[in-house]
Amino acid sequence: MKKAFTLLEVNLAILIMAGGVLSVIALYGLGQAENRQSREDVAAAAYADAVLSPLVMALSSTNLDWQTFNSVETSPSALGWGAYISQSSGLVEQDPTGRAKSVYSSVMNKVGSKAGVNTAWPSVGTNLKPGLVVIHDEDSGVVRIAFRATDQPTQLMAMPIFYTEVRFQGKTETAANGGGNR
Repeated sequence: MKKAFTLLEVNLAILIMAGGVLSVIALYGLGQAENRQSREDVAAAAYADAVLSPLVMALSSTNLDWQTFNSVETSPSALGWGAYISQSSGLVEQDPTGRAKSVYSSVMNKVGSKAGVNTAWPSVGTNLKPGLVVIHDEDSGVVRIAFRATDQPTQLMAMPIFYTEVRFQGKTETAANGGGNR
């Protein structure tokens, strides 16, 4: 006499298999979201490199004199990242790109031409919305630069920060008179 499967055993096997199939389907959706985030992270890193590299090159130029380096202002104002938040709504601006380009131009107009660097905003061919903050303590020879980018401007403050510091490497007033570098 052969022993057969009961209806209960068949239903249990179907339930276990359905749970496995549903788990795979759920993982597929999570994988898609992670893939999108990964592409955005790589694009943001490339964007940061395109924006930060000319700034660093201009600010660290040995052709730059102390007075010009020291004229770089904290931008956007003393609010830093807070300047990207609308005072009326408390949310990040719909398109912070204009403010980021203004910060970039502010620095590059002061130091870019003296350093021999292209002062135009880099063209990266992306739909990411950037934010850029430059912090300069005028008593020190350090300028701090921070950059963020996202495709959803309301999420700008939640994105990773690409950060660098540039130390003065140019000529001081005494260097121009035959002395050394600062």
